[in-house]
Amino acid sequence: MRSLSLSNLLRHHKHTAFGHDDSHLPRQVIEVAIDDSEDTHELPARKRRGRAQSTAGTIKGVIRRASLSLKGMVHVHRRPSVTAEPSDLNQQLPNGRPTSAHHTWNRLRHAAPFRRSRSVYGLNGTEDGLYEQQQLDHQMPIPAMGDEPPYIPMNTGAAAKASVALQNEYYNRQAMHTQWLQSASEDSNDRESGIGIVVTEPFMESGVSDDGSMLGQDSNISRIDFIKELPSELAIHVLAYLDAAALAKASVVSRHWNEVVRNQHIWRESCLREMTTTYATSEPVQPGAGLGIPEIAPSKNWRQIYRAKAELAQKWKEGKACPMYLNGHTDSIYCLQFDEYKIVSGSRDKTIRIWDMQTLECRLVIGPPEVVNAPNVLEDAEGNPTHYVNLSDSYKAAPSKPQVASFAEHHKASILCLQYDDEIMVTGSSDSTCIVYDVRNGYRPIRRLTHHTAAVLDLAFDDKHIVTCSKDISICVWDRATGALLRQLRGHTGPVNAVQMRGNTIVSCSGDFRVKLWNIDTGRNIREFVGHTKGLACSQFSEDGRYVASAGNDKVIRIWDANTGECVREMRAHDNLVRSLHIDSVSGRLISGSYDTDIKVWDMETGRQLLYFPRWHASWVLSAKSDYRRIVSTGQDPKILIMDFGADVENIEMLKSANTGIGGIRL
Repeated sequence: MRSLSLSNLLRHHKHTAFGHDDSHLPRQVIEVAIDDSEDTHELPARKRRGRAQSTAGTIKGVIRRASLSLKGMVHVHRRPSVTAEPSDLNQQLPNGRPTSAHHTWNRLRHAAPFRRSRSVYGLNGTEDGLYEQQQLDHQMPIPAMGDEPPYIPMNTGAAAKASVALQNEYYNRQAMHTQWLQSASEDSNDRESGIGIVVTEPFMESGVSDDGSMLGQDSNISRIDFIKELPSELAIHVLAYLDAAALAKASVVSRHWNEVVRNQHIWRESCLREMTTTYATSEPVQPGAGLGIPEIAPSKNWRQIYRAKAELAQKWKEGKACPMYLNGHTDSIYCLQFDEYKIVSGSRDKTIRIWDMQTLECRLVIGPPEVVNAPNVLEDAEGNPTHYVNLSDSYKAAPSKPQVASFAEHHKASILCLQYDDEIMVTGSSDSTCIVYDVRNGYRPIRRLTHHTAAVLDLAFDDKHIVTCSKDISICVWDRATGALLRQLRGHTGPVNAVQMRGNTIVSCSGDFRVKLWNIDTGRNIREFVGHTKGLACSQFSEDGRYVASAGNDKVIRIWDANTGECVREMRAHDNLVRSLHIDSVSGRLISGSYDTDIKVWDMETGRQLLYFPRWHASWVLSAKSDYRRIVSTGQDPKILIMDFGADVENIEMLKSANTGIGGIRL
């Protein structure tokens, strides 16, 4: 019965989460609400008039009219389903009264309000589909439903504008920030209209209008837009502590916040903080060092740089690399080094070739006169360029006809190892010698280093020393400036296949299964790593010197603690001899290449295999190195493989450092 429904309605408000209590109501009100069991809509007109006269002007009459108004509100707040036909909205009740939207609105204007609850539309849905009116201090907010007029606050025009702005703000943000939305619980779900989405509490309490003012907040709590109140310099400094995801959210808080977030200083500081951390270096990545962070300049768009860095990281994570093959060498390519602008390769064909990383053209061929002047070095029998790029099995691009150079000092056998910096390049050969070249003078030879009695298998240098190792089981330390032999290190009992430097320490590995550390100043063997069961082919220092990686014919990669000699990680990596290792100390990735023709990428921290590129070479992989964007490798087949993870990344070229050229070659 309606009187029972009204009673339940009152009792429901007594036990709601908002702590309503009916103790403040006069007992007569409660009794009338419970005892009035008659439905006044079904009484004859004369009886209704009589009852009205008998109760007019009395306290009981006032209470009865309030009770009737509350009963009417139960009918008024029942909302039709969203699938109802428009004609259903104007149907009549059994007593003949229309249920039009405007009639409902007029009745609700005089209904006694209940206390506000939190809901998107200002109404609280109950299990039986009723919508209870919410209480305000001086007005009753009822949003527009169907043809009902919208709720306009009865105060100033600014308040009305704020109310409309809040509604617009909600719909605009609903599409952009799905994380601010959640499915309604069963208790608050509007089963009749089908609405099942509500805004979470933080959003309702922190809504911001277009002009930055706070809406929908508790008037007793003082809130200040600190970004708007702070001086611009301080606001920028504060926001610079956010990462990209947080900055994206902050940019939609208000127009003022959006304008502040656009400042390039914020994006630069955020990018440098979030994107320059490293795994094993002595300091964060320095801008302009060629490691994926460009030099700092006013013209840089750091928001786009940040986005490109994030997208490139995702490409690495997914292993999405674009392969390209550089053709030109005529025999196995034993060694290479590369940067953002060039690749330098050394081959069994006795030549050194320098390639432009941007155009993928071969720019220079250095070798003996009888080789570089041979007819098949630059063109095939039909006169076509022999230097070109394979982007697929059937497509050739970037044909080039490089310059050739032959000097009095040249290698007479295979080029087995090389290294360059901005000033010099050093190559080692099967002819047992090394040659030092002047990079800035067109790679013209400066001097030859002669002391080894067998093939020079590997070399490394810094700003003071050049270190070489040989098949003659020795290591030689040379003065970089003069080429003088400083000392010869002996201790291995097999060919020394790899050598590298960090500070005043040398790491070497040999066919005698041993990895050794040497002091470059004294020549003493300071530590030895034991664990491999077959001859070793490669060893590498991390940038900060904390770790050493080694591998060889036992097909296992081991990571050693350089300070203690402990093996901290072991990866059973390949199905054949591991010929090449490269540690990317910035990202913590370890690149391995093997005689099984595979290239793999490992996580230095966990030893987990990250990426696997099977048979991207036609034969043995002899050298594989990487930077922030690419893996470049060579093998027994005379091709250079470039795996470019940044090929499809928008604005990837913004990550490059300043162009250092390719060594005095006119482009």
